[in-house]
Amino acid sequence: MSRRNLLLLLVACAASYACYIRAEQNPYARYLAAGYAIVDRWALQDAPDQALFEGAMNGMIDVLHKQGDEHSQFVSSLRSESFREDISQEFGGIGIRVRLLGEPPMPTVVGPPEPGTPACDADIQSGDRLAAVDGASAAGKTLEEVTQMIRGPEGEVVTLTLQRHGAPNPHDVVITREVITVESVLGDLRDATGKWNFRLEEFPEVGFLRVTKFGDKTAGELSVVLAELHARPLAGLVIDLRDNYGGALDAAVEISDLFLAAGFPIVTTRGRDLAIRERYVSSGAGPYPDLPLAVLINQNSASASEIVAGCLQDYRRALVVGQRSYGKGTVQRLMRLESGRSLLKITSATYWRPSGRNIHRMPADGPAAPWGVLPDPGCTLVLDESQYLAWRRYRSRRDLFGSQDDPRIDPQWNEVEGAPPPGFRDRVLELAVAALLRGQTPEGPTP
Repeated sequence: MSRRNLLLLLVACAASYACYIRAEQNPYARYLAAGYAIVDRWALQDAPDQALFEGAMNGMIDVLHKQGDEHSQFVSSLRSESFREDISQEFGGIGIRVRLLGEPPMPTVVGPPEPGTPACDADIQSGDRLAAVDGASAAGKTLEEVTQMIRGPEGEVVTLTLQRHGAPNPHDVVITREVITVESVLGDLRDATGKWNFRLEEFPEVGFLRVTKFGDKTAGELSVVLAELHARPLAGLVIDLRDNYGGALDAAVEISDLFLAAGFPIVTTRGRDLAIRERYVSSGAGPYPDLPLAVLINQNSASASEIVAGCLQDYRRALVVGQRSYGKGTVQRLMRLESGRSLLKITSATYWRPSGRNIHRMPADGPAAPWGVLPDPGCTLVLDESQYLAWRRYRSRRDLFGSQDDPRIDPQWNEVEGAPPPGFRDRVLELAVAALLRGQTPEGPTP
């Protein structure tokens, strides 16, 4: 036997022995395998192996949920690709937004195609109904199913059959898919070229940016925007984290680092025993340690959003404006299963603010418990359900059309999505801008 083969044999034996020892230490691993073998051999219904595996994984996750861990998740092979795309902020597509509108609901193009994407130069307009994709009917499909029909590998061709209002017959549009990068840092309004304006229309001396998620590219996007803003005098910056459900911990750390001097702990993570696993400290490389900041949060600002808001608040680097955040103070680790075909998002740690507070809200916690991030004194503005919905409608129309009265707004949009009240104003944003312009600074001691 050659020396190479002998080495491979020894490695295989060592790995097998390690697995055996692990199974002996936890007999439930053997019980689970035995249960699977019994079901596979004796069950009257011949269930597919994939379905049995996914059922077992979902069953274990359900137990974690009942123990109070509501954020662990099994991501099946059918959903893992879209899950990865959300984190990487890239997918193969054409650059349109689609909603289900009308009765019966039909996939409908909403807003103009994204600038610089394949759809931008194609015969596609807001309000076009999507009748078929590559000859397959889109009627009766869910929005997720339609999205997957449109997306696909870069360089491949997709044919959309579109029905335009007032046109007697549908028309086909043939487009070659490209890599679409999903922006996670947005401004207030787009200019005539489709580029975001990161200064407020009424107060151009104030920068305004919205972080919609914390993905792989978010910190880089934010750095580019800040460099552009600093080309002209800037009185202050509003960072809007409302409805941002979180994302990558690393992105939250990098963004916080932009606004801190060197040596400040940004966040720490702790395991089951509450011992510190990781401590993230500011590098001092951030070029904006003195830029006046306001951070907007609401009841849906969670996880990575709370890391940024809590860190900047603890060091009195930013006014936090709006209402109490969600209270998600746990870290999820992404593990690959089935050779990477499926994923296990498992809660593995809690994160703690620089002040030493764990802001996680347990299912039994009431309003008096110390969870979430609270706005600074004088900066609380709580929206009731109708006011929040009006803001969502206002923000959605502003993103897609720029104006409530844009002629590209499909009539069905008003029936399904609704419209904000005439003259609606974003009072939370106005409160933050007023505080920045009068020079209000955060209160309380620095930890």
